[in-house]
Amino acid sequence: MDSVQTMAAPVVAEFDSLLHEQLLDRRMRLREAQSYVGPQEDFSRLLGEVDAALLKFENGSYGVCVGCQDTVEPERLIQDPLMTVCLGCLTHKQRAFLESDLQLAADIQRGLLPRSGIACEKWHVDYAYEPAGIVSGDYVDIIERGDEFYFILGDVSGKGMAASLLMSNLHAIFHSLAPMDLPLAELMTRANRLLTESSLANQFATLVAGRANRSGEIEISNAGHLPPILIKNGVKGELNHAGLPLGLFCDSEFTVNQVRLDLGDSLLLFSDGVTETNNPDGEEFGVQRLFDTINGHSVGRSPNLVARCLAQIERFRDSAERHDDLTMLVLSFT
Repeated sequence: MDSVQTMAAPVVAEFDSLLHEQLLDRRMRLREAQSYVGPQEDFSRLLGEVDAALLKFENGSYGVCVGCQDTVEPERLIQDPLMTVCLGCLTHKQRAFLESDLQLAADIQRGLLPRSGIACEKWHVDYAYEPAGIVSGDYVDIIERGDEFYFILGDVSGKGMAASLLMSNLHAIFHSLAPMDLPLAELMTRANRLLTESSLANQFATLVAGRANRSGEIEISNAGHLPPILIKNGVKGELNHAGLPLGLFCDSEFTVNQVRLDLGDSLLLFSDGVTETNNPDGEEFGVQRLFDTINGHSVGRSPNLVARCLAQIERFRDSAERHDDLTMLVLSFT
């Protein structure tokens, strides 16, 4: 029992309150439903599983795989707090179901991506979206509104299916709010409130969102994300204005900054999968190498800039395994 408690400690320490609350809520809802429809086999089985999970919290064995006694993956417990088997102990049938669900999620994600080569008035938009696995926790979006458009790039907490679901939630939130033509600060405030109220306590997203018009003017708000890089008149610099991530606190407010792009200027947004790409020696690509890659960027050629960055990152990575999703978005005023 001591060894079981030791292996379960990281899971219990991180998710104890959150998952215990979920289980208590599910037990209450099951009992309420059972009181309306009477005893049913499915309800009794689910109640038994919930009670068994709650008992494991009491004896310190919650989150331990019943097959190998290793720890069940935390992101899978967030999806289903009744999970009792780690990925390595899934049966062939269970693994096939999981792979099918992941492939479906990947297909849905691809369907949510903006079309490539977007031209909005005088703007040209290009992006790269490369998941490290089947599904991604990165979010990139372009929402056209007449002669203006919203642009968004972000990274949600977690990995795997849980992260992809949160990404889809963000997509739905922004597409629901965009037609209201709210000021950008209010758009961010409402998106934050909706995300906070519809996600778990440990789920959040860092992102940059902005609105661009036909005159080259950009409003931009940064919710805890990496600073975008402005390429203006051949000079490159970071826009270092960031607030709290979305989803942490319901009443968070967000600042908005303005920048004007002239013909040939560009704005580069990226996820940490770019700067945290490792080479075989464990060294990170970093922001400085990204700046070096931008040198010599041709005026008004956003596809060239994206391709150049991707090529340089791949050369740097060489044979090293990629561990994080990689997303880039370039807005060029042409």
